[in-house]
Amino acid sequence: MARTGRDLTGQKFGKLTVLGFGGYEQNTRQRVAMWNCHCDCGNDCQVEGYLLASGRRKSCGCIRRAAGQMEGERFGKLVVLGEDPDNQTTLKKVLCRCDCGNIRSVATRDLKSGKITSCGCDEPLRHNPSDFLERQYDVELESLRQAFRQGNFTQIHTLKEWVYVWIREVLQGVVKPTTIRMYAETMEHHIFPALGEEQLQELSGEQLEDWLELLSRQSVTGTRTGKMTEGTVRNVLSVLSGSLRDAQKYGLIDSNPCLDVHFFEKKDQSSDCRSWLQPEQIRQLEPVLVSYKDEDGYPLGLGFQLVLYTGITLSEAAALRWKDVDFQEKILNIRYFVAMKRTRLEDERVYDLEKLTGRKNRKVPVPDFMVQMLKSIKERYQGNLEDFVLGNQAQEPVRVDRMRAALQRRSHMCGMDTVTPRMLRDTYAMRAVQAGATSDLIAQLMGFASSQQVIRRYMPANKMNERELLDRMFGNRTS
Repeated sequence: MARTGRDLTGQKFGKLTVLGFGGYEQNTRQRVAMWNCHCDCGNDCQVEGYLLASGRRKSCGCIRRAAGQMEGERFGKLVVLGEDPDNQTTLKKVLCRCDCGNIRSVATRDLKSGKITSCGCDEPLRHNPSDFLERQYDVELESLRQAFRQGNFTQIHTLKEWVYVWIREVLQGVVKPTTIRMYAETMEHHIFPALGEEQLQELSGEQLEDWLELLSRQSVTGTRTGKMTEGTVRNVLSVLSGSLRDAQKYGLIDSNPCLDVHFFEKKDQSSDCRSWLQPEQIRQLEPVLVSYKDEDGYPLGLGFQLVLYTGITLSEAAALRWKDVDFQEKILNIRYFVAMKRTRLEDERVYDLEKLTGRKNRKVPVPDFMVQMLKSIKERYQGNLEDFVLGNQAQEPVRVDRMRAALQRRSHMCGMDTVTPRMLRDTYAMRAVQAGATSDLIAQLMGFASSQQVIRRYMPANKMNERELLDRMFGNRTS
């Protein structure tokens, strides 16, 4: 078919020179013009025309230089010395010498984007806002902490006073620093504004229910509804409950008032409130999800299929490497998940790997058709054992937030309400229930700590009363 649109032949885009028209490919619901290109590095490739015109593709992929190839390059005040040998993250990092003499390890992407141009010597002196211990430091509360160390708990009266001690004394060495950071920020943002000055002994279930009602209506920027989701409210209550459980352990309160909260029981938690997809919805949505690719054409839609057909979370799928895929046994070794971090409050959030423990560290069986699909993708893109399954040859995991946003957009394209990764995972669980799996088996496959979590969320709610039960058991027997 002859082209009637703009001819890109002979034009140059970054390192790519267009050789000619390469035909059409079907992308989602429209045809996309493909162009044959020659890269300055010598490779030939085929690129979507709209990516060339928008400037989103500038090379065959060679522009993503390895950290070791940046030695001697200057970025602002920083000169690259070489790859950081002590880097234990999934980010590519290099050691840089600043003009002031300091040496700093910096992520290569921060250098290329211009985000970091010095060791920090040209920034104004200030406290590091990412250090919550420093940000929340209080001289008066330090005296309570010292008294607590000596076994004197009588001076702690308010929730804020207890949390100050709880984070610094009780949690240290017990839970991971990233978890402590999450607890501290949850307290600071969601709990202290309403309850921080309340007396521990006076906290009640009724008071917490009123607080949760207000919290559930709290405005949250970036969400589709603009309000805090029920899951987030539950997580906030869980953090508060954990702190009060330890307060009870040390005799500061007689009982944990969070256990008296009935706020969530007011909502219908039965299986009638479906949060999973029906077969016809899957048939409609899956082709659109499969078509999701990155700028290099790598099939990121595979991540959604992994969640839908193996029951792992999206963050676990993002952390999956080819060495974790056992093609012979047809299983996935789920060892890590992708966690969101940031070095400073004003910095962009960074995704890094966290190790899974307990029942979450597990082996998950893979359906035969998914095994074949994984094999095909690995062979086509020459995936190495250390490469991420969803990252092609990139040395960092795929951005989970972008995957969620892509899932939302594609569900809307199909005329459906917002579909979340949790709904894909719930669909896997409901398929298992309908196939006759026990709650213990589902908990094992999905990494739940207890089968009770499976029963509460997925098993059918039994609404019959005692008399109906007897009628079903014994019928109309009269003698």
